[in-house]
Amino acid sequence: MDFLSKDNLCGQNLLRITSRGSAIIAELLRLSGNIPEVFLGADKINDPEQRKYLSVLFDFQYLQEPDQFEKKINDDVNLLDLDQEFQENHREILVRFYQLFESIWKYQADVAKYTEDVIGGFYIQHSLDNIFQEVEGKQLLCEAVYLFGVMLLLMEERIPGHVREKILIAMYRLNGESNLENMEEICKLCRNTGYIPGPDGKKPKNHPDAFFKRFAPHKELIRLAIGRLQTDDIYLMANSYPNPDHRSTRLASQASMLYVILYFAPDILNTQKAAMREIADKYFNDNWVISTYMGQVVDLTTEWANYPAAKLALDNVINASGVKQMNDRNAALMTKCLDSLKAYLKEGVLQQDYLLDHINDLMNCVRECNIALRWRLLHRRCKSEAFRKIVDTLVSPQQVVALLLNTSQLEYLLKGMLQQLLDEKDVAWTTGKSAAADRMSEMSEYFTGEMALTRVKRDDNLVRWFAGLAAQVNGLNLEEDHATATGRKIQGLIAALEDVEQFEAVDTNVQIKSFLNEAREIFRMMIRTVNIKNEVLTTLENISDASFAWQTMSDYIPVFHERIRKDPNSVVLLRATFLKTASILDVPLVRITAIDSPDAVSVAEYYSGELVEFVRLVLEIIPISVFHVLSQIVRIQTTQMKAIPIRLEAKDLKDYAQLDMRCELAKLTHQVSIFTEGILVMQKTLLGVIQIEPRQILEEGLRRELVRQVSAAMHHDLTFRDMTRQEINHNMSRLAATLDGLKRSIEYLQDYIGIAGLKIFQQEFARTINYNTEQEANRFLKRKTFDSASRYQSKAIPIPRVMSTGGSVDNDESGAVNFMGRVMSSLLYLTDPSRTVYAPECSAWFVHSAPDQKVASTSEACGIRTFALLERSIGVIGLRGLDRLLAFRTVHTFNGFLKFYNTSVYPFRTMLDQIRGALHPEHLIPENASKLYSNAMKKVENLMIPLLKAIRKIGQGQLIRRQIANLLQFGCQLDAHLLYQSLDTFNRSLVNEVKRHYAQPEQHPYPAKENPLMFETTVLLEACGLDDPMHKIYVTTQPLEGLPVLLFLFLLNYLPKLEYDANFGALVRKKAVIPLDGAPLAVGLACLLKQFHPSYTQKLLSYLGQFVRSNLQQVFAESDGSGSSKGVQEVPREILNILVFLDQLCHYSSVPRSAVHEFVPPYIFDALRFAAAGPPKK
Repeated sequence: MDFLSKDNLCGQNLLRITSRGSAIIAELLRLSGNIPEVFLGADKINDPEQRKYLSVLFDFQYLQEPDQFEKKINDDVNLLDLDQEFQENHREILVRFYQLFESIWKYQADVAKYTEDVIGGFYIQHSLDNIFQEVEGKQLLCEAVYLFGVMLLLMEERIPGHVREKILIAMYRLNGESNLENMEEICKLCRNTGYIPGPDGKKPKNHPDAFFKRFAPHKELIRLAIGRLQTDDIYLMANSYPNPDHRSTRLASQASMLYVILYFAPDILNTQKAAMREIADKYFNDNWVISTYMGQVVDLTTEWANYPAAKLALDNVINASGVKQMNDRNAALMTKCLDSLKAYLKEGVLQQDYLLDHINDLMNCVRECNIALRWRLLHRRCKSEAFRKIVDTLVSPQQVVALLLNTSQLEYLLKGMLQQLLDEKDVAWTTGKSAAADRMSEMSEYFTGEMALTRVKRDDNLVRWFAGLAAQVNGLNLEEDHATATGRKIQGLIAALEDVEQFEAVDTNVQIKSFLNEAREIFRMMIRTVNIKNEVLTTLENISDASFAWQTMSDYIPVFHERIRKDPNSVVLLRATFLKTASILDVPLVRITAIDSPDAVSVAEYYSGELVEFVRLVLEIIPISVFHVLSQIVRIQTTQMKAIPIRLEAKDLKDYAQLDMRCELAKLTHQVSIFTEGILVMQKTLLGVIQIEPRQILEEGLRRELVRQVSAAMHHDLTFRDMTRQEINHNMSRLAATLDGLKRSIEYLQDYIGIAGLKIFQQEFARTINYNTEQEANRFLKRKTFDSASRYQSKAIPIPRVMSTGGSVDNDESGAVNFMGRVMSSLLYLTDPSRTVYAPECSAWFVHSAPDQKVASTSEACGIRTFALLERSIGVIGLRGLDRLLAFRTVHTFNGFLKFYNTSVYPFRTMLDQIRGALHPEHLIPENASKLYSNAMKKVENLMIPLLKAIRKIGQGQLIRRQIANLLQFGCQLDAHLLYQSLDTFNRSLVNEVKRHYAQPEQHPYPAKENPLMFETTVLLEACGLDDPMHKIYVTTQPLEGLPVLLFLFLLNYLPKLEYDANFGALVRKKAVIPLDGAPLAVGLACLLKQFHPSYTQKLLSYLGQFVRSNLQQVFAESDGSGSSKGVQEVPREILNILVFLDQLCHYSSVPRSAVHEFVPPYIFDALRFAAAGPPKK
């Protein structure tokens, strides 16, 4: 029974184990590229949002005293919130990493169980010895051990030990030990070894054999595997590399496996000099840099430096003189290969007949090219400085790339022609055999003498002989088993036809000799057809395997770029190179597909995606070059060429023609078309499971370069140092000009390569803005949106993350993450309520000197012009992103206020209830009102500053948002009037429908949750500025008892520090040291009250009205007692401020004036407001 037969349980179980090993390695490589920065250490963190989690991450020291670590977190409210936030944001990635580590442990456990079952006789007909006698058996057993070793090496290299420990402890704290099976064994597997990867890393003395020893497979399995790898050619590569000089290449796969498996037997590496000498002489006598799984490069002179026997054996064959000889031989071989390739790839040479006649020479050429490439590509990665200096001589990187491109092209052509011959083999054989049989029959009929116009004497012997040949031809068989015998028969027929020419009847007839010569050519064609077998294509696939170069290929990307820049048409050769690199898929998928594993799709998608990314990296030089040329074109168009007027005189025509400029413009345009033409001539190419479309690759490349330049421009121009209005306006104007140039560039290009340039610009600009808005918003959210979950980030067209140096959320004005945050911070700085005054009538903020300042001055800090420049620079999308950021900031402030209220205000709850009781009922004036108010204000004095900061931040943000909404609405009315009117009408109809629903719920149902109508309409309304940020609900919370009382005391504390300024139409600060402005105060309070039941607003109005009435009563009483007639002029300033504030509060919160009149009579309200306004100041 075949070992891999479906009925052979032993073989199927082993095949299933190895296929799972390949899938685990693919997952390991995938996850290693997505490790959150916070696990890598403080020096590797670029995102400030990740840095704050360092305080809640622990290594295995946590397991020694877990209670102490937990107590440290639980005792600190901030740490507790941070810990919950971390777990919520990283739950999915932690689960995936834990499943990976568990899969590696289970894999070695399955290998150990399988080995024990075989040794224990579970598989009755199989033992380790006879499995190693089977071709597939010894391959699979060696691979099973090898893959486990590769997992350990890759885990050490890609997921360092300190990262593994932090991940496991985070998972342990997330789920608890009881919910994690095999936690102890997984901790043993993943415990830090002390190894630090990288050129400046650290390698412990017994690494990695001490790491391998933790879960080493059965010793007998290791012994037999090493023995087989030492003695056998387990992959039967002798047919592909028959030349003894090519032994190291033939056994390269075994050498990689042996290198890994030897770490499970460190005694051989340390002490067994004879065994290591044999290994070094057989596998490493002419190479010391090898490629392991998926092209991982290993320098044996470094890796075996700590193993005495291994080092001694390697030193015997690898030394400076030997390396020089190897380098010379390789350089000579590369020169020879380049000359041969030049001859074979000359146009018209590689035809079908030439291929059939020179198949062996062509195969030898391909073989030597790949051997030369393998040695050169790998050994340029050697770590020894002395050896690298030798290897870098004689052959330049440009020659290596030329050899790679031409070899790939020859292989591509050979594979296509051979495949075509194999596909047409039956037809060609049948046609040739029929033609040859017909020729023999015709010759037999010819010698009968009965054919017209022959005039030949009948020869019965020749008649019978040619008829017999015809019968032999018809009896020829093309089946593989008879191919050799068939070839010999045809050779006999050719010899017989040559012999028959000696007869006088044939020799004297030129026509017959020509006829026989054609018949011999047909027979020779049949021989060549017989010789074309599937084994030839298989051998070519083995020879052309490039999986060893997967890591080293990236070293030559700059050389590829240089070559493409000089000759864009060389892109055609790259297609063959990309197909050659696709051979990496064979390594992980060969066992997975053999067992029909469901992992085949995910593994193929991962490696195919990596291949496509390599293609993008190589071809990205084209869009980079295109944009470089386009920048020159735009500069000529915008700064050098004169605009042609509508009317001009004939004498000025020559000046406006600007022929030199137009000639230069034409040359640059032609250069652009040449660059793009190179990639467009490529054909569709299937790399793994992903098909590459040249036009799509070009468009993605252009998008990628556009995104890079847009991001760079925004990062550069939206960086503010002095935070002055002039600097901000200047930078925004510069950014607007830069983006306009990029837009012109992509628009200019679209007609020459057939793409929608303006659409691309708008899409990528919007994506860049939205992505940076999303990342900036993370600092206000507990549930973060990382790149892996972002709907705006793309692997094909990545948006660069250019981070700002900033603070924390608590100081969000200076803690910007990217340019969107810096724009928001600049606006918040310009509109800071502690130093500016907001003028509602001007929709602007002014820096205004307070009355106590000696020098009176007023200057605009931020106004309509600044917002207009903002729209020009970051566009409507940018304004919407800024609006979203401010909304998130507002929500964050509200949450902070609620937290403050539930912690800091909670102890004052009883006191607030007492004050509320003393003020009840509100329509009456309380006894000793003045004393009651002053005592209450003193008791809550410590709560005022945090409350002021929260209300001020809310009010400032809401004023900016309303300004943005007005700007968007005005722009929509101008540029998209129909859209504006349609949305406005549709919005009104929706609101009416909702009102009808609440009036008659049964007849007018509310839209279902699945219906996107309300959500999509809201998005459009916000984009057009048709929303009102003042009237939105940002948070939902339980009722806060005592809040109206606290807000009332807050206003009593701060309103006396303001005064009404008729020039601004608002309350302004009395003194420069007062960090307060009237408009943000009113807006912030209105927005805060909007989050609660309307009764809270009514209660606050009632308290303010009661305060006004009580103070007026006291004023009038004092006036009557003193006999004064000054009247209203003697009313305290705080009373007048409260009335002005009430007016503004009603305006911003859309509360009708009648609500205030319930507590302050309208005649008093109007009279006192008029008195407060007074004449405008000069």
